[in-house]
Amino acid sequence: MKIYLTPKCMPAALIFWVAGTLLMGIAFAESKVEGLSLRELIQEAIDNNPELKAAKYEALIKEAEIGPRGAYEDPMIEFEAMNYPVDSFSPREFGMTGQQLSLTQKVPFPGKLTLLRRAARLDYQAKQQGFSVRQLELIRNVKLAYYELFIAQKRQEILIERKNLIRQLVVVTRNKYTLGKVSQAELLSLQVEEANLMSQLLTAEKEIQARGAELGALLGHQSAKVPGRVARMTKTPFDFNKLTEQLLTDRIFAQNPALKGAAADLNVAEVKSSYAKWNYLPDFEFAIGYTFRQPNMDDRGVDVLSGAIEMSLPLWALSKQSEEVKGARAEQIRADAMLMQQRAQLIKQIHTKYAELSEASKKLQLFEGGLLPLARQSVVTGQSAYLTGKLEYVSLLTFINVRYQTEMEYNEALVTYENKIAEFEALLGEPIGALE
Repeated sequence: MKIYLTPKCMPAALIFWVAGTLLMGIAFAESKVEGLSLRELIQEAIDNNPELKAAKYEALIKEAEIGPRGAYEDPMIEFEAMNYPVDSFSPREFGMTGQQLSLTQKVPFPGKLTLLRRAARLDYQAKQQGFSVRQLELIRNVKLAYYELFIAQKRQEILIERKNLIRQLVVVTRNKYTLGKVSQAELLSLQVEEANLMSQLLTAEKEIQARGAELGALLGHQSAKVPGRVARMTKTPFDFNKLTEQLLTDRIFAQNPALKGAAADLNVAEVKSSYAKWNYLPDFEFAIGYTFRQPNMDDRGVDVLSGAIEMSLPLWALSKQSEEVKGARAEQIRADAMLMQQRAQLIKQIHTKYAELSEASKKLQLFEGGLLPLARQSVVTGQSAYLTGKLEYVSLLTFINVRYQTEMEYNEALVTYENKIAEFEALLGEPIGALE
């Protein structure tokens, strides 16, 4: 059933249209209050993400290696039947016949095992820092995926609001066209705009599904289902006067897990280099044996006790130990270079991210201070002017598009700002709020 409005009904139509628009805006505002909790999603990712779980057990493997690396090899026990005559196998025929029980233990040169145990402990510490880096990266990635899902859902909300507004304009314009006050081209233009928005909504839905799948993968979900609607985002406070670039640099250099991990790798390389030099020194093997003998006519058959000490000789030091030292030294130089590179990279990242965060903050202030309220007011004013015939539909469409484009740019600026906060928190290893 079609309803056509007469000029007498036009004021009522205006009230209905404006009221409907306001109620629709309120509904969208209320729909953003409840949604996915970022804190709960981060905890879920920490509990269930397979890659993080693998990094955790990788560190535990290294921890389990500390004890064995510093332990002696298992001793060898040997039982030997010695010098039995093959014609009689008699234990009494010869004095040298007997049964010997011996125990052998290999002992590295004193200090070698201490170095190996220390290297294993430092290697474990490096893996611990690697796990911390993975966890911080996971938290950052969850936040970024959460914000991307937010912006995709926000785009859908804005498109729906635009479509509903254009649909109301189509209804009003159709009645104007019936009364001969507007051309058919004007009505068709609005209908084309509505169809175009419906096409954009399909693209927006596809984007939501893709962003939801990315977030679900980080959470360890086995399905690509979108986790849900994102809650309304609020701006994280950041005092640029207090949290200066130098202060952040000092804190990051003091507690960044990646930097600590690179330092631990260098310590491991230094210890292994020392161990390689100790390999020029000999290792030992101690043995003790007890021989059981039987008496005969020429021998009392008294049991005998024997002992032995063996020592390795580094005869091939030029082709073996010296090359091991060269390799360990090269690894130490590489680890030192990686540490220097990590520091230089951090300085670059801090400077770049701080500048980007400052820019994002200023853009938000620009939107909140003037652009967003002006864009919203222009649409309200344009609606009234269009209904009274004081404004062309082309100008109203421009106001509407500018308003929603500004809304979208504001939310994108908010997401960019929060992304930079998340990246800084990943470098710091703690929330920004903990610094204030």
